[in-house]
Amino acid sequence: MIDITNPMTADFSGLSIGHTTSAAEEIQKYAPEARVVKAFNTIFAQVLQNGGKVAGRPATVFVAADDAEARAKVVDLARSAGFETLETGRLATARFLEPIAALNITLGYGLGHGTDIAPTWQRAA
Repeated sequence: MIDITNPMTADFSGLSIGHTTSAAEEIQKYAPEARVVKAFNTIFAQVLQNGGKVAGRPATVFVAADDAEARAKVVDLARSAGFETLETGRLATARFLEPIAALNITLGYGLGHGTDIAPTWQRAA
């Protein structure tokens, strides 16, 4: 199960949960047999429509999961769709990914940068 959600407050001013849990971890609690993978939550629909590209470059999909096989499958899916990927470790790292999405939402909507933006991670050559 790929969790693309972000637990935003009703007015989008912040996260409704965080620090000690994440939306992904809460979903895992409600569906303990599922292999929950946090991914695509930092990507606006506009970027998905653009083939995963921002300014002509692939956007980064951050991927977190407790199940290594499920995480690898989502990495393969994202790469096949044209995204860069970065595995962030266990599902608990969704606690860090959801605030990144909140920042992206603030930049895109709150500060008027639009929805053709995405956070990325640069790697040294």
